Amino acid sequence: MALPATGTVQHGTAVEPAAATGYDTGMRFLSAIAAGTVALLSSATLAQDRQQPTTLKVDIEGRTISVPAPFGYCDLESADARDQLLIAGLDRLTRQDRVLRRLAPCDELKSWREDPNHDPIEVVQILWPGRMGTAGDDRRAFLRRAVPGDVLGKARVLELAEEGFPIAAEENKFAAIGLIERNDRAAIMAEAVVARIDDKSQQLIALSATTAIGPTPVITQVLTPYDDGSELDWMLRDTREHIDRLLSTAGETSRRFRESRPPIGDSPPGDVTTRKTRTPRDRSTPGFFDNNGGYIALGLVVGGALLIAIGMLVARRLRPAP
Repeated sequence: MALPATGTVQHGTAVEPAAATGYDTGMRFLSAIAAGTVALLSSATLAQDRQQPTTLKVDIEGRTISVPAPFGYCDLESADARDQLLIAGLDRLTRQDRVLRRLAPCDELKSWREDPNHDPIEVVQILWPGRMGTAGDDRRAFLRRAVPGDVLGKARVLELAEEGFPIAAEENKFAAIGLIERNDRAAIMAEAVVARIDDKSQQLIALSATTAIGPTPVITQVLTPYDDGSELDWMLRDTREHIDRLLSTAGETSRRFRESRPPIGDSPPGDVTTRKTRTPRDRSTPGFFDNNGGYIALGLVVGGALLIAIGMLVARRLRPAP
């Protein structure tokens, strides 16, 4: 039997050129790369989707309001015994306002649920203050009426908060620290209150941001254990983002990425951003995809594109001559 000519491969009775076999191998390699890239991208997307918060639809006097959740926040669950301790304590602080949603950073909430000795954590409440009546068509006028008083500005309110926990704050009774800002979107007031959580008195500092979606008033309130008052710095950044998310979900233009500061409203003359830089209080290590999900997805896209390009070059070199 004659041997196959050089440059060919014997398969049973058929004789195929080696270049054709290499070409088929290259195409299989290219297909495997494409399939693997799609699978990895799908996994990253699904992992991120599990972290994405949902938006609740609630009915308020015949109007449907969308209540979003910030990325990385989870809802408190009344069925969870540990969550119920927070809920029961916070229920006594709402001034008869209707609670639309309560959330906490997912990592902090997980630690709170697992550790019976864990200190109370940050909670965000979205409330409907029916006591304020209708906001009407002029939100700025409504905010002046609903949250009266002089605007002290961020720097001055931070100073007051850092002087110590207000002695006027009592159990379930809020004491004002100062009005930080009041503009065309919201009025943000710093307050303090003593809450009873798990049968223990807990000093809390709060930022209550009053706004309106159409004629419906809404309050976004961030509460966290009082430390030294400087926590108001990161709380203010978070509160502005919560308000922006709430209003942009309702159809207003988002300002999160267009402005480093909120629009000028009723600000005191000469008030400027404090030079003291504070980072948010230490928290448990965030989830891997919370910090890196976007970079992973981008890296997979770029890496996949490069691998496909390499595969195409290899396949072209292995393509048999016509």
